[in-house]
Amino acid sequence: MKTDTLKKNIIINSSILSVLILIFSSCIFFIYYQKKNADEESNKINTETETIKNKTASIAGKASLAKKYKDLYSQIPLEKRTNLTGIKMDEINFKLKTIGDKFYITNREIKINVPENFKDEPFKLKTMNVLYTSVVLNFRSYTEDKAFLFLDEFLKSLNGYTILINIDIRKEKEYSSENLINISAGKGIGNVSTKAEFYWYSFKEDDKAKVGVSKIRSSQIKTENVIKQQ
Repeated sequence: MKTDTLKKNIIINSSILSVLILIFSSCIFFIYYQKKNADEESNKINTETETIKNKTASIAGKASLAKKYKDLYSQIPLEKRTNLTGIKMDEINFKLKTIGDKFYITNREIKINVPENFKDEPFKLKTMNVLYTSVVLNFRSYTEDKAFLFLDEFLKSLNGYTILINIDIRKEKEYSSENLINISAGKGIGNVSTKAEFYWYSFKEDDKAKVGVSKIRSSQIKTENVIKQQ
């Protein structure tokens, strides 16, 4: 009788223990599952937050850059903003000669690197392209004043915007009496050599914009002809 009771108690205790183990395991699994979900959600939120921060910083950077170039563009004289011819060597050489002769500049040499077309913001415009190049200009003059006056007028004559980054002016020697006589006769070469380096941002009308304008003008002409015929 005692043996049966003992067996019965063992079975009951084993069943209770099994139930408790099952409940405990379920609780552990539930806690682990909840923690895993919480960690995943936290990582997701952190990732999204970081993405938003990066996008915000990128937008702020672009806004700042756009404002910078908008302010810069507004400082360019109107006649230079509406000149969309880009960079043409014939015009540059003509200006070099014309302005150079005005200030008695000789030995004029200009080196213009191949222009780059900005396609990214804030330079991505619908009606015109922004060209960028670096330029090296060498010349000789009779005096330092003539060198500065020539360089100032030449840079102002270029369309777009120029940034002078370096200028080296050297007077090689003093003028002799013979030099002065030759200068007064319009002969001889100046003793002042100048090397100027600058960046040049130029504007050029977009080819697609030209086509669009041509189509509009053609349409206007056709309309005017129809009206005249009526």
